[in-house]
Amino acid sequence: MEKEPCPKVVKCPLFNGVLLKRSTSEDVYKTLFCNAGKEKWLNCKRYQIAEKVGKCADWVMPNSSLTVDQIIVRMKEKGELT
Repeated sequence: MEKEPCPKVVKCPLFNGVLLKRSTSEDVYKTLFCNAGKEKWLNCKRYQIAEKVGKCADWVMPNSSLTVDQIIVRMKEKGELT
């Protein structure tokens, strides 16, 4: 049975080769998060941030050790959120 992909893949720069330029790391993230079914992509920090504030900074990876709140604070500090 095929797993449901993340609904954000269409616009996600990580999924679409913009952030990691089609590297092995990108393939690993896609396997572990993007294409691994809902239970996995719900744990993706990029997904969580986008759901909460409408977008995600390019420096955030799916397995970031920062909390969602910490990421949002950093995005605000960097001027990525107003």
